[in-house]
Amino acid sequence: MAAANLHNQAKISERRRFPLPVIGLWGFVAVAAISLIWIENDLGHSFPGFYLLPWCLLTGICVLAPSAYMFVRGRFDFFNPLTFAAWSYVFPAFVGGGLIIAFGAVNPYFMTFIDDPEYNLPLSLVYVAVGFLGLWLGYSLPVGRYIAEKLERRLPDWQWSSSEVWLPGILLLLAGIAVNLIGFVQGIMGFQRITEIGVFDSALFFLLTMVGIGYILLWLGIFTSERRTGAFYLVLAVVIAFIPIRLALLASRAGLLISIIPIAMAFGYSGRRLRPRTAAIFGVLVVLAVLIGSVYGTAFRNIKGSEARVNAGDYVGLVSDTVEYVLNQNTATLAADSLQALADRIENLSSLAVVVANYEQLAPYEASYGLQNNIINDAMTSLVPRVVWPDKPGTSDARAYSDLYFNYGENSFAITPFGDLLRNFGPIGVPLGMILLGIYLRLIYRLLIETPSPAIWKKVAYFPLLTVVSYEGFYATLLPGVIRTLFVVILSLLVCRFLIGSRSRA
Repeated sequence: MAAANLHNQAKISERRRFPLPVIGLWGFVAVAAISLIWIENDLGHSFPGFYLLPWCLLTGICVLAPSAYMFVRGRFDFFNPLTFAAWSYVFPAFVGGGLIIAFGAVNPYFMTFIDDPEYNLPLSLVYVAVGFLGLWLGYSLPVGRYIAEKLERRLPDWQWSSSEVWLPGILLLLAGIAVNLIGFVQGIMGFQRITEIGVFDSALFFLLTMVGIGYILLWLGIFTSERRTGAFYLVLAVVIAFIPIRLALLASRAGLLISIIPIAMAFGYSGRRLRPRTAAIFGVLVVLAVLIGSVYGTAFRNIKGSEARVNAGDYVGLVSDTVEYVLNQNTATLAADSLQALADRIENLSSLAVVVANYEQLAPYEASYGLQNNIINDAMTSLVPRVVWPDKPGTSDARAYSDLYFNYGENSFAITPFGDLLRNFGPIGVPLGMILLGIYLRLIYRLLIETPSPAIWKKVAYFPLLTVVSYEGFYATLLPGVIRTLFVVILSLLVCRFLIGSRSRA
């Protein structure tokens, strides 16, 4: 009987491994077929942007390959760092962005800054593909796993029940909201631009991590709770009420999405089984979050007009005006404007291509904009608190970058780690830098999720340490961002431990 079971398991394992070369073969055949049809029918003249399609397909295969591999091996996880990076940003921004360009849905003014688009746009996709494969390689190396296994022995053995996390979760959420309110009063939160960097401005931004920690801690408590008491329903009401408030004040097109993602992660890591119906519900929620966020965020920005600072009262008034505008506006017009804004926001291939096309010519001017060697410089200066060094230069100034590369310093254009590594170290820097990032991602996933001793606090810590990695911003800010976030995470977890321990003693 045991031999039969082993034989059956081997057959299942063999079936799981078999589709991998088949997927690769069919991917190659698809690329070859599309290329042949393209050449034979001279489609480039009929559809000027369609030359991007084979490159989008190639990049899409590279970006989705790790997810496909994990699926075939039976280890698929939406919130694995590689899967999360693919679906949350890299695939829609670059592969989806390439399709948006190919079909002519967007035409940003800075496309004129890209010399020979038929060369530089595909080259940009190649850098994304190579960079993402580098991320996969770094993740697959044993370095991150080895470090995690060494650190695991030193981690505390905290086991918290769902009923114990209500108080610390609510207090962390309220503390984060208080920090947010301070930021609004000072005009540094929401859709506003910082013109003068204050001593504590950076600290306020990172203390907002407490909001995310408290939020996901409460949702983990909700999904792992076995008894639905009055406290359960009170907490559920608080976190649900928090969602529209957050959307209103952030005025971001992703404002609703960043509230849905922690819920999905908490559900997935609560031990509940993800059935097809539940997966479909979360899929619908994500689509609705993107659409509603796009409508509200676009309307708010159009009404406000600019990122100029306003006082808290005026900002709240703009929220009211936006809601009234959305409710009274013609539905077709509102939908068309929002979808166009969403397409403009998703597509980031063209902004990367501006860097690819111009980084060598603009390199001599970067020093005067404070951008030369910014990865090394920022990694060193960012670790010094502004309280200690009040005159510290800004780290990786997005406005200076926008001014130099896009000739418009009133907006923050996407740089992406791929573009930042290319500017600093040339083509070889893209895969090497992404390998290092992959090692970090493997470290936190192995230490906090693939751990032999799972605990709520580890899943809570994983969320901010994963999402602090921005695939839209500077690579230079990743190390300082991780260190600052880690500090807030440790501080928040110690507060939780103190409160839970105090209650236990009482």
